[in-house]
Amino acid sequence: MIDRRTFLLTGAAAPLALQSADIDGKELPFRQVHLDFHTSDLIPDVGAEFDPAAFARQLQEARVNSINVFAKCHHGYAYYETKLGVKHPALKTDMLGGMVKSCRAAGIRVNYYYSLVWDVLQSRRHPEWLMVDKDGNHIGGPPSDAWPWVCMNTPYLDQVVAENKEIVEKYEVGGVFFDILKQPPDGCFCKWCKQDRAKLGLTASPDHIFQHNKLVAKRVEKLLFDVVKAKRPNALTFFNSRLVIGVRDELPFYTHIEIESLPTGGWGYTHFHQRVRYMRTLGKELVGMTGRFHKSWGDFGGLKNQAALDYECLNFLANGAKVCVGDQLHPRGLLDRATYERIGKTYAKIEALEPWAKESKGVADIGVISIAATNPDTATQKVPPVDQGFTNMLLELHHQFDILDTESDLAPYKVVIVPDDIRAVPSVVGKVRRYVASGGALLLSHLSLFDRDASRFAVDVGVQYEGPAKFQGEYMLLKPEHFPSIAQQPYFLYQHGTSVVAGAGTEVLATYGHPYFDRSPQGFSSHKQTPFGRATNEPLITQNGKTIYVANPFFRSYSADGYGVQKQVVGQLLRRLLPEPSLLTSGLPSTAQATLLVQPFRSPARFRHIAHLLYYPMTRRAPDIDIIEEPGIMENIELRLRRAVPPRKVYLAPSQQELPFRMEGAYAVCTVPRVHGHQAVVFE
Repeated sequence: MIDRRTFLLTGAAAPLALQSADIDGKELPFRQVHLDFHTSDLIPDVGAEFDPAAFARQLQEARVNSINVFAKCHHGYAYYETKLGVKHPALKTDMLGGMVKSCRAAGIRVNYYYSLVWDVLQSRRHPEWLMVDKDGNHIGGPPSDAWPWVCMNTPYLDQVVAENKEIVEKYEVGGVFFDILKQPPDGCFCKWCKQDRAKLGLTASPDHIFQHNKLVAKRVEKLLFDVVKAKRPNALTFFNSRLVIGVRDELPFYTHIEIESLPTGGWGYTHFHQRVRYMRTLGKELVGMTGRFHKSWGDFGGLKNQAALDYECLNFLANGAKVCVGDQLHPRGLLDRATYERIGKTYAKIEALEPWAKESKGVADIGVISIAATNPDTATQKVPPVDQGFTNMLLELHHQFDILDTESDLAPYKVVIVPDDIRAVPSVVGKVRRYVASGGALLLSHLSLFDRDASRFAVDVGVQYEGPAKFQGEYMLLKPEHFPSIAQQPYFLYQHGTSVVAGAGTEVLATYGHPYFDRSPQGFSSHKQTPFGRATNEPLITQNGKTIYVANPFFRSYSADGYGVQKQVVGQLLRRLLPEPSLLTSGLPSTAQATLLVQPFRSPARFRHIAHLLYYPMTRRAPDIDIIEEPGIMENIELRLRRAVPPRKVYLAPSQQELPFRMEGAYAVCTVPRVHGHQAVVFE
């Protein structure tokens, strides 16, 4: 049930921006800045030109209504008057105090930033606190890395807790952003961690290291959460470097979720899509964070193209998240005018769309179990290849989907995908069995839910496992009656699959084609794989009832090989399992995005849908950077929205220009005349 406050915030007359009277309210602001200030003691004029009033005024002009400002940086220095920490030796003023006071007076919410594991100063003063690998070497720091890793399981934690208690007691802050809370995946072997594991009966096995790392993180989170909340019960708390599949058990200490994702800074453009479609299922308010940098954090003089900043921020909004842009303040304390002019242009677009974004939630027909759900991956900047493959594929097919973990409820989804290599853990096997028994549609590929001990699939997918595919270089032969729109020819399978036998009642949709022989240094033909040799009746794709099985790791392959025919095949398989998706598009290129949100409107029982169309073509102009330079233009895009009742009207947002529409069966059908980069379409 949606309460009265939610209803009021999502009405058509909702204000375009949070006002200063509610800067510490429960509603997260939409237009945020995350301001880094990692400043070496070699810099002599820190804060020399800092003017609190001018600082707040420039943020106001850029339409910023919330900011994370610095209390302690990676170098270990404080930027406030402290009796416990170490103020930067070149700083002659209280920068944190000036920022808090001036921003609050300007109606801007202020949270403070505090660096945890990366602390250069403490690593020099207390080298015994540094994290240590199993060979006795310090983790991080010169010569391999700028930032040394200080272990949170040492007396350093007492210092951290005391400093944060001092900050929240002294300054009227709205919340805190704790950064770099992480342990090495292979474990820390400092004396405190070794003693801790021995006391807990934990060994140095991978499972026990993972368990101990989690324990240390949650210990830190609880201590700091309690310190902040004791003084400021309404404060926000967030711990960065923790957002992976499987963070669910740490969320009691998070008031919200911030997805740090700088596409040109090492994360890539798929990262946010994969993370947000998981994080939005966890019941917390979301913020997406990009950077104003051409590349990544600390990229002084590097400024992102306006179109790229527009796309990244609008993409956050289109996925139900608030918006945050990362910046780094110059050591002298001056905001860069060109940066904030650019942010202001983007935030004008965000502000105009806020009435259609408040309290909005993503709509999903499909649930996909992440490979990291059963194969834990603690890398926050990376996307596992299987997840990269299905995320890109489903985005390009314009499907609405969520990403799931082992605790997710499968019942809300019309189709569940179990991709490639999901381990047959009991919790997942039980959920999938119950889901299929209740009539759910299942798409499972390769060795997902394969019980290696019993040498069979742990759920009934209509096939019997025989072993690995007979050749490394197999071909796919599609039956034309099942794939009429795909040209008939042998398609090479770039990744090795499995060999199966179809059971009774199982229909074969595609078969293997064998090469003449497998290529080897001793026997080869031409430059690459051996040509197609002969057709077989060996199943490659099968269907039994509402369960489809693909005997090849299609999703991992799409990440590695980008072979379009695999996406076409999955698209047609999904049409068999999902004949009436929530949103259908016509005329939309695969490089464009279509996302669907639902928002309560005027009463708890009434909702409106907002479809977001995004078209910002990107090109790879450097080895690791995709560049967006200008928005794309699309015309005459047909949208079909499945609704239980016809909408009262359909219109464009924020212009509120009405569009003619018609009902065809359960679908409201309209044509969007033009999209220049982004367009929101409201079905009200």
